[in-house]
Formats: sequence, structure tokens, C-alpha cells
Amino acid sequence: MDQAMIQGFGEGTMAELAELRKALEIGYTQPVTGQGFDALRVESLEASLKVLTYSAVHIRLWNAISKDPAYSTVEEYNKLIDYGDEGGGFVASGELPPTEDSLYERADQKVKYIGTTREVHHPATLVRTVPPDLIAQETNNGIMWMMGKLNRAMYYADADAVPLEFNGITKQLIDGATNVIDLRGRPLSKDDIENAAQLTVDNYGFAANLYSNPKVFTDFSKLHYAQQRFNTPGQGGMVGTPVKGYSTLAGDIAFEPDTFVRRGDTVPAAATNVKAPAAPTIGTFVIASDAASEFGAADAGTYKYQLTAINNYGESLPTALSAGQTVASGEKVSFTVTDGAGTYAATAYKVYRTEKGGSTTYFVGYILPRTKISGVYQATTAYSDLNGYLPRTFLGLMLDLNREAMTFKQLSPLIKMPIAITKPTISWMQLLYGTPIVYAPKKHVVFRNIGVAN
Repeated sequence: MDQAMIQGFGEGTMAELAELRKALEIGYTQPVTGQGFDALRVESLEASLKVLTYSAVHIRLWNAISKDPAYSTVEEYNKLIDYGDEGGGFVASGELPPTEDSLYERADQKVKYIGTTREVHHPATLVRTVPPDLIAQETNNGIMWMMGKLNRAMYYADADAVPLEFNGITKQLIDGATNVIDLRGRPLSKDDIENAAQLTVDNYGFAANLYSNPKVFTDFSKLHYAQQRFNTPGQGGMVGTPVKGYSTLAGDIAFEPDTFVRRGDTVPAAATNVKAPAAPTIGTFVIASDAASEFGAADAGTYKYQLTAINNYGESLPTALSAGQTVASGEKVSFTVTDGAGTYAATAYKVYRTEKGGSTTYFVGYILPRTKISGVYQATTAYSDLNGYLPRTFLGLMLDLNREAMTFKQLSPLIKMPIAITKPTISWMQLLYGTPIVYAPKKHVVFRNIGVAN
């Protein structure tokens, strides 16, 4: 035997040495390749699921509104409008007081249905997974999906646009000729809140919660920071006082930041669902004067438009970007929308428009219901842009959440209903039947076209 080998030394090629190192190395391949010593490495997957979307804490409005039982698919209710005439009241001794009639009004809202189907393949229940109980995890996912849909619908749902939806709170407030404060693209200020609070008090309301996007309240805080005075902190100190509400003479208003209140998005690049309608087309533009126009001197300029069609499944491709339309103060922009037909009918159209002189269109926050005559959808729908809705702005709702002012009526609270097993898959439905009801529209305030500081 070679003496060098006996002493533990020998000769080898560089290739043989590289193979030896490869066999002894712990690598980084993912998934494990099964070669060399790396094949013995145990893969590590943290035994918890990281949530990358919203959670229960983000669902602000749905969590706050009271829930009451419903007893029919059409929930009727009586509104007490007035106790009697303002005049009179005092009478002479022994005189019969005059008769006063209270004023009532009957109204109703239709219960609508929201649900999701979830399923887990049977073999998935037999293997070790993260999380360990897939059925429980998917049930929870279904709940969160529904709560997110409900929270968004509380702001934006409109049965005139999508008949399967209930009428959201904003829709009911607007239909009720309620208090609307139009900020015309400027940030929310303390004067706006004071004025809104006064409107609710004048109508015997106690609106104490203001819901809007977090950015709206961030801007409000920034405006407030300039007026703050504080001592210089020591080393490692913190400064700043986040504004979580505003105290008015009419009461304290709590700020409720809700990420489900969205700024105007850009048009989708593709249809959002295979059952979305076909894209519509825009007809000839007509510019004309209108006494109701909100195009002022500062708004005079050129605008471009795009539209999409929507139904309860999703949103279509957009129309082609229109040519620029030059609008002067006091004018409006009118055109017709021709439906694109298709297998799945459109029920409404979303209006997208550029800012003045811009080239990118944004949703203006207005959905145009498709014209119906005697219950039949028509091929064309007319639209006039009076500049009432501005792109890239936010909605805000100052609400009185007292049960006498509004509630959510549930024909059925959230239930889980199993589906018959016809294949090796465990399937179930999660359902909820209900509708929000605004009993007293004038006790609330809608802020429209809230702008941002930057």
C-alpha cells in the first residue's frame, strides 16, 4: 500500500475533489434535488399561514352596523316624517286644541342573496398540510370573502345598476335626497366636518362616525400637524398626534378609516370574468349648455372618455379611448352608449374619464344603469356628463349608526350548507340573505369628490 495513503494523504484530480465537496455540501435548491448530501436536508415550512389580503379588522362598516332579523324577501317599514304642523300649540282656557295629523311614509328594500361555494378534494384531507385543517381554513376564507363583498357593497351596491345587488347605504342616502357636501376635489377640512355635523343635528340626528379611505384622514392629520405645538422631545422621543376624530358643537365624530372606500381606478386591461358582458361602443359626442352643469371656469378644458359594461359577474373590456372633448364653463358632454350584446347581458356601464388635459382615464364613481322600457333592456342608453362626479376622488359617509336611523336586516345570517357528494370532493355553500335599510336619510351626510393633498 502506498505510504502516503497510509498516512492519510493521497492524490486526486480537481474533478474528483469537486464531486467530494458537492457530496458534503448543504445546498439551497428548492425543492430539494435529491442529489448528494443536499438530499438529506429537511425542508422547513413555517406551520402558519400568512394572510396577504384583508382581515376582520379592515371590515369597518359591516362590523359596526347593527343586525336585525328580516321576515320577508321585501322588508317594508314606516317612516315617521313629522309629528304635526309647526304652528299653533297654545290654546285659550276651555278651548278644544286643533287636530294635528302625523305624517307617515311607507318604504321598502328587497332582501338580496350573497354566497360562495367552497370545496376541498378528499385526498387533501388525508395528508399533512399547512394549515392542518383545510376545510376549516376554506370555511374561514369563505367568510372573509363574503364579509369583504358585503362591506364594499354597503358603500357602492346599486340595484338599479346590478339587479341582484341590494341598495347600499350611499344609494339609499342619495335617493332619499339627503345631505350631500361636494368637496369638488379638495381635501377634507374641519369646516366640512362642522358643517356636516350641523346638518345632522338640524335633522335631529346624532351622526358620530365618519367613514372614508385612510388617505382622507391622513391628509386631514397633515393639515392639523401644521397647527400643533409640542415640546421638543428628548433623545429617542416620538412626536406627532394622529387625528382619530374631531369634536364639534354637535358632538364627537370618530374617524373610521376603511380601505374598501376606493379612489377611482383605471380601466381594466381585460374582462374581469369569462361571463362579463361584451364591450359597448360610444356614439357621437355633443357639447351643449346646461343650467345644471358643474363645469366651472376652472374646469374648462379637454376631456377623454372610456366605458365598460358590467353585470353581476364582472366588467368588460373598455371602449377605445375617445377623442378629446373641449368643454367650456356651463356646458355638458352628452353621448349614447350602444350595448355590445354578447351571451351575458350588461345591466349597466361604468364611466371613466380623464382629468382635465390628461390622457389616462379613471373611474368617476358613477355607474350608468342600462335603459329599460317595460322591463326590457334597450340597445342604447343616453349619458350626459355634468361634471358632478370627479375622477380620482373619494367618497365619505358621516353616519348615525343608531338602530332607529339604520340597520342591516337579515333574512338569514351567515350559514353553511353542505352540497351532496357526487365525487371525491367535500363541497359546501356559505350563504347570507339580507339588505341594509336607512330609515332616516336626513340624519346622515354624504361627502362627495373628496380630493387628496398630493
